[in-house]
Amino acid sequence: MHDDGHWLNADRLRGYPRLFIVLYVLFCIGWGLAATGMMDPFGKPIGYDFMTFWSASRIALDGAPVAAYDPTKIFAVQQGAVPTLGMVFLWHYPPTFYLVVLPLSLLPYFWSYVVFVAATLGVYWGVVRRIAAPAGAGMLFLAFPGVFVNAFHGQNAFLTGALLGATLLLLERRPVLAGICAGLLAIKPHLAVLLPIAFICMGAWRALFAAVLTALAFLGVSVVVLGDATLTAFVGNLKLVRLIMEAGWLPWPKMPTLFALAKLLGAPTLFAYALQAIGALAAIACVTWIWWQRIDYGLKAAALVSGTLLVSPYLFDYDLALMALPIAWCGMHGLRHGWLPREREILVLCWAWPAMVAPLTGGIYLQLAPFVTAAMLWMVWRRAREAAMMLAHSNVGSSSGDDDRVGPLVFVPATSTCRELASSKRSCETENRPCP
Repeated sequence: MHDDGHWLNADRLRGYPRLFIVLYVLFCIGWGLAATGMMDPFGKPIGYDFMTFWSASRIALDGAPVAAYDPTKIFAVQQGAVPTLGMVFLWHYPPTFYLVVLPLSLLPYFWSYVVFVAATLGVYWGVVRRIAAPAGAGMLFLAFPGVFVNAFHGQNAFLTGALLGATLLLLERRPVLAGICAGLLAIKPHLAVLLPIAFICMGAWRALFAAVLTALAFLGVSVVVLGDATLTAFVGNLKLVRLIMEAGWLPWPKMPTLFALAKLLGAPTLFAYALQAIGALAAIACVTWIWWQRIDYGLKAAALVSGTLLVSPYLFDYDLALMALPIAWCGMHGLRHGWLPREREILVLCWAWPAMVAPLTGGIYLQLAPFVTAAMLWMVWRRAREAAMMLAHSNVGSSSGDDDRVGPLVFVPATSTCRELASSKRSCETENRPCP
């Protein structure tokens, strides 16, 4: 990074990630020493969300896949793996993800957890490194608190992040393959809800067709392998998931959503859903507008991922591992084209926030995470707005007899606003700044 006097210089970018990794190692050592057998100090199994995946796999391999949706039956399997377990970890995933986790119980619980986390982390890093290639990006990624939180839970955000990131990386040049990756997000459909916006805005009809076909084929294979009763049980189980979310049995402090914000403030459930819907519609409108603008494709991709994290009421702190994608795209854009005010501070806040969601929200009983995610979306929207103003000014100049043609829109360092540079091309050329 070029040293422009900003507090986030190259030395800090190298030092802070190392500090975080040291803290993670110390935390894991302490956590392991405080654990009894496979149980952590709070009475949960190590990698406790992974217990759901492993036990569902065990039930399926024993010949009765639909039993995973029965709390009593899955709890019996979980106690078989960890006899001192005192709480049930429910399975409420679609058959598509069930097919993915099917082989996990071929290994003992702990080793299966390690292999699953390591393998999906490797895939996710493979996607992120295609976005952020500079030296030191790997350390920033590994130190990202979203990575730690997801690994600690044993959750699937590395896999969903890899699929979402791969879809957006491939969309421009390999739309069919992008659509296939999008279709595989049927393992968590609410994380693919904004992808049709990208396909439609780009006219990527082959990607849209491939996504629909892949999702249907994926579901069909899952039902054939696991039985159609699993699909019926999944659909029937959605009501239970909604009820336990509304009652707070799925902990609101760990849910970075507007729904959780309203519920933590004591609002009625209907109001919480209304607030979530308003925020979702605003995010959808913003993402759609951004995708119609002539701006850097990476910024469009960053906006879509950020918007995705604002749409669903059902989201947890480990899902914020997906923030590695917009952080990488926006970070690379800033390095190439310069920074606008407060952009680096927003990136640092988004990078650190996954570690603060549960403890901070549990302490102050106020869910601030949606505002942090919205700040990332706002940052991209501001860039897109400046680009739109530059384009409009250039078109006015052209219609007044200016023979200059409008080329690709490139953002400039924050030492001048885009509006100022658009009004004085001669000044920006003299100072060797990029001009529209």
